Amino acid sequence: MTEKKLEFLKDNTYYDQSGKQILVGDLLKVHHFTIRKRIHYMYHVAVMEETQDFPVMAVSAHWTTKPHCRMYAVTDKESRVYKSAKIISVLDFETKRKKIQVK
Repeated sequence: MTEKKLEFLKDNTYYDQSGKQILVGDLLKVHHFTIRKRIHYMYHVAVMEETQDFPVMAVSAHWTTKPHCRMYAVTDKESRVYKSAKIISVLDFETKRKKIQVK
């Protein structure tokens, strides 16, 4: 991997569709599919996955600790926004979160 890509992956700062920072332990409601005007959602928990080189933020199903997918694969590459996810529950409500303006 190139050095630039590694530095990009080491930064575990991601945002939901409203621009709130996603932290470890947050419960995310993610759009899955729509059938006949009915929207179906998946629910994921943000976790930190230990890899060989460095920890990477990932999401797992709410009933297991095994990561489902890594955040850098499902977010926008430049803005780091997970456009189909919304934070519906937080683990630590006192932690200060970053907020960005989403277009």
